[in-house]
Amino acid sequence: MIESVVGFALLLTVIIAETALAAARSALVNSRPASLQRLVEERRSGSAIAERIAEDSPRLLLSLRIALGIVRLLAIGLAATTYLGFSSGLLGFIITLAAAGAIMSLLEFLAESLAMREPEAWALRLGPVIAFLDAVLSPVVRLMLKLRGEVSANQNGPSHPLVTEEEIMTLVDAGEEGGAIEQDEKEMIYSIFRLDDTLAREVMIPRIDIQALQESTPIPEATDILLKTGYSRAPVYRDSIDNVIGLVYVKDLLKAWSVGDYERPISELMRDAYFVPEAKKVDDLLEEMQDTRFHLAIVVDEYGGTAGLVTIEDIVEEIIGEIRDEYDFSEEASYQQINDGEYIFSGGIDLDDVNKITDADLPKDAGETLGGFIYSELGRVPSSGDKLESGGLELIVDQVVRRRIRRVRVRRLAPGEHNQDGAKDGS
Repeated sequence: MIESVVGFALLLTVIIAETALAAARSALVNSRPASLQRLVEERRSGSAIAERIAEDSPRLLLSLRIALGIVRLLAIGLAATTYLGFSSGLLGFIITLAAAGAIMSLLEFLAESLAMREPEAWALRLGPVIAFLDAVLSPVVRLMLKLRGEVSANQNGPSHPLVTEEEIMTLVDAGEEGGAIEQDEKEMIYSIFRLDDTLAREVMIPRIDIQALQESTPIPEATDILLKTGYSRAPVYRDSIDNVIGLVYVKDLLKAWSVGDYERPISELMRDAYFVPEAKKVDDLLEEMQDTRFHLAIVVDEYGGTAGLVTIEDIVEEIIGEIRDEYDFSEEASYQQINDGEYIFSGGIDLDDVNKITDADLPKDAGETLGGFIYSELGRVPSSGDKLESGGLELIVDQVVRRRIRRVRVRRLAPGEHNQDGAKDGS
């Protein structure tokens, strides 16, 4: 009889231990690293344990899983031996094991549900238990981690992220579907992750749109150009745009002009230029520009020539969308159909899209975009009203801003129809 009472007491103790371990596991799984880190920063009681959990939760979870497995085996063994102290009938034995299993499952469920409500608080309460188990089971845990090809976060070696990029994307999608995240917020998060796959050449202002100044340009002329175009800084070149030797800031020009310094060339006011290759990753570029305090970088091609330039604003626009200032026009669609055979296109639209929409065949060897194609065909900086014909289309430059073609009117020519002024116009 005494042995049976002792057996029941041990079984009850093991079940309580299993319940506590189940609560600890639930607390670890549901604790948010940011919340744990906040507890550490606030130096609350148990913050050292919180920091340990935040940094090494996969290892601690493995310790808890091992402990739970051991405790469950003990519970089953104790249930069996306790029953055998009373009887040896097979049916009673099975009923005893089933009852013990049901009780343990119910208690585990209740403990996990309770811990899920305040996971960080329960993680701190059960922190000493977690730390003790990890210390006791450390050799077994290290062996299992080694077999799985993992290394604990507090050891030297490769580690695995707690959350992968794909998992974050899935959470963002679920948040949008549930109404917790807005569409524009989702796009912003996606854009941040796309930065490490985006190259400088994909966000740069192309060479043809750069407002650059010759090194011998007088200060008054350079000031007038920058004030009219709205730029706060511009590259300075020697001989050709492929030989950029520095940058000039409009604030330096205005300062020199204000004291009557009209004769000096802008080369005497130049600041150093920052050069990056076309294949530079945008996330690395943004970090470098922040560290070096450069707001503009000259993008060079594989031959060392100038391919374009990129500003911090261009990179930020990749995340939050286009930033429009007083020099930018309001957002408009990439194209609008006026009537059958007549359209208005954005100058930045891809030439393939123009060909598809108009059923034309504009050659891409002259440029990737509609604006670049017109620049190449005209051979000069275009003006509003310039016209040209190509691929059965009449192209009329409708708007030019900062030397960039913003809008083009396109009309499909009837068979045999030609512009009376010739294929190219604008004089």
